[in-house]
Amino acid sequence: MTRLAAFVLLAALTGGCATTVSNASGVTTRPFTPELAPLFDDAADFIEDVDALGGRVAADWRRQVRGLSLESDLIVAVRVETVTLGDDNSTSRAYRLTAAATRDPLHGTLPPDRIIDLRVSEGDLGFNAIHQNEQRLQARTFLLFARWYDAEGTARVHWHLSPETEALTRRVREVTGINDPTAPRETVVRQN
Repeated sequence: MTRLAAFVLLAALTGGCATTVSNASGVTTRPFTPELAPLFDDAADFIEDVDALGGRVAADWRRQVRGLSLESDLIVAVRVETVTLGDDNSTSRAYRLTAAATRDPLHGTLPPDRIIDLRVSEGDLGFNAIHQNEQRLQARTFLLFARWYDAEGTARVHWHLSPETEALTRRVREVTGINDPTAPRETVVRQN
């Protein structure tokens, strides 16, 4: 079967949707629209109990968590193992973070090595948040929200890190409808 015939067959089987790409690493990408950029800002936040702040900050946080929860390809607890600053090209610097999953994902599929490489370049929205908090990134566990997109035939990820807390995990589960496998189960027995 020729490549063109295989492509036509694949397009027919998927309903003609050409916006999803699967690359050699097995990651399926989806379109990344400008509306998603404020959610997946390639940054980390460090506030553990945003709800306690109340007001607009808490309302904005709940809206962001809802958007991240519904639009992520992967939601998983991670530890940032390495933070490296280097040259992305001849004109800008970039951070590369190596995040290792600490447990099974709440949503999505992990790579076989359970490692997710995160990048943010100078000039990107999240660069300063990472630059100002390099040391803090390796001090705790985060919940990673990741969305893969196609960058000229290569799968790339846009992401956001939030401190892993019970409140955040509970909110993600509420929004997505994901059940907690460790939660106690109630069994109803009918007797006649």
